[in-house]
Amino acid sequence: MPPLLQPCRLLTNQKVLRIITLLNNNFPKFAATITIYDTMLKLLLQLWAVQQRRNFNWGRFLGEAYFFLVFLAVSIIATLAAYENTDSTADMERVAVIMAACIIVPDFINKLLIKHDETVMDHYLKSKPVDERAWCRFLLVTNVFNFWNWSIPVLLLPFCILFLPAWAVVPAFVLFVAVSMVGGVAITAFRRAKGWTNKWPVLVAMLMWQLFAFVWALVGAFLPWWLHAGVFVALCGGAVTVFYHYLCGLRRYDESQTRGGHVLLGGRSSLFSMEYVSVLRSKRLRAGCLVGLVFVFNAYTQTINGLNVIFYSMLMFAVFFPSMMLGQWVFGVEANYFDGLWTKPVNIRLILRNKFWFYALLDVPTTLLCLPLVWTAGLSPWLLAATWLFAVGVANLSLMPTCLISSRIELFQSAFFNYQGASLAINLYGLIVLIPVAVYCLCTWLLTPLMAAAVLAVSGLVGIALHTLVLDRLALNYERRRYTCFERYRN
Repeated sequence: MPPLLQPCRLLTNQKVLRIITLLNNNFPKFAATITIYDTMLKLLLQLWAVQQRRNFNWGRFLGEAYFFLVFLAVSIIATLAAYENTDSTADMERVAVIMAACIIVPDFINKLLIKHDETVMDHYLKSKPVDERAWCRFLLVTNVFNFWNWSIPVLLLPFCILFLPAWAVVPAFVLFVAVSMVGGVAITAFRRAKGWTNKWPVLVAMLMWQLFAFVWALVGAFLPWWLHAGVFVALCGGAVTVFYHYLCGLRRYDESQTRGGHVLLGGRSSLFSMEYVSVLRSKRLRAGCLVGLVFVFNAYTQTINGLNVIFYSMLMFAVFFPSMMLGQWVFGVEANYFDGLWTKPVNIRLILRNKFWFYALLDVPTTLLCLPLVWTAGLSPWLLAATWLFAVGVANLSLMPTCLISSRIELFQSAFFNYQGASLAINLYGLIVLIPVAVYCLCTWLLTPLMAAAVLAVSGLVGIALHTLVLDRLALNYERRRYTCFERYRN
């Protein structure tokens, strides 16, 4: 036998029999393991289906369906308008691939706000022989049936039908679904990770995936479209595999850990910490504050039509909305433990002043996000500063009387379509809160930017100067009506 062929010599009959015997001995164990995992997965899916059926709520379903149909109608109208203004739809299938790369980060942020996964086995399943790998496979399969993983592809379906050739509609839709599935599995891994030490790798991997997908969407444009889109779908499969393996490597347990700390309720710093700690810990309050980013986006989009009244109304809501979301409750958070708070040497005036300044700080990030409009849209920097002063001294101060009529809110309930904590008095007072917004719009409409900035700034400074007197008066009224308020908190 030549020397080059010696490594490739045939196996002897004895070695072949040994390999066959080894496979015959181990294959039943391997097949039994696969069968056990499939059985566990089937049982988990059956329990999940029963849970979905029993926990079905018509109110929540109709609320989600309403908003989805609204977004679908907007998508159809925008697609029809773009289709009428487009002269040619040639090579639009290339645009579909670039769109698939561009929706990665918005899709991830959207799922971060509205997609909530149960990534940890409860105590009932922990007491059963459910393998961790079967549980991870269950999480992967349920992502296929999750409604929010199909929402954005369905919203982009009108674009596929109108702008793409008939042969490219289904492949483009599959591409959008594949991109959305990557975001869904990444969110599941993000929810399962405990602590920012394990969450940061998911965020970094998503940024790398966004960069890699965008580069391929541009570079692959020189290849045939079927190869361009097919490789993109294969890359999505690889990204899902990466996030799934990271998901399987995480260990998370549904157990409570008792943590002790030293808190001085009598100190000003610890009282002020109650304001931001409640926001950081409650997903409902966080979601309410993040809605203000929608108005920041609207302010940027309204610059296309110039600095008109609609733009200034969006600017005012962008600055004022985070504090408005929390200010509609005031004592709604403290109502969960106000009986214990009342037994401490706590001054109601001090709590109201802390809330007033916390609302002022809460409006700073959205104001800074609007700062680039000074260079991109010609917004007066003095008017932007005056908007913040007006929001603090007038708009936020007008929210403080709700401390007399606010109800208790559940901090850890979902913020989506949740009216808990609202009442007829709160809804009626919400109309009064819109008066400062109307005054702001009138000033920006009737006066020049410099004069409007002067009027708004002076009004805000007057409100800040008088806030101590107003809050003292509210604290006195609250102390007189405290038993009525306490009784409302228990309902």
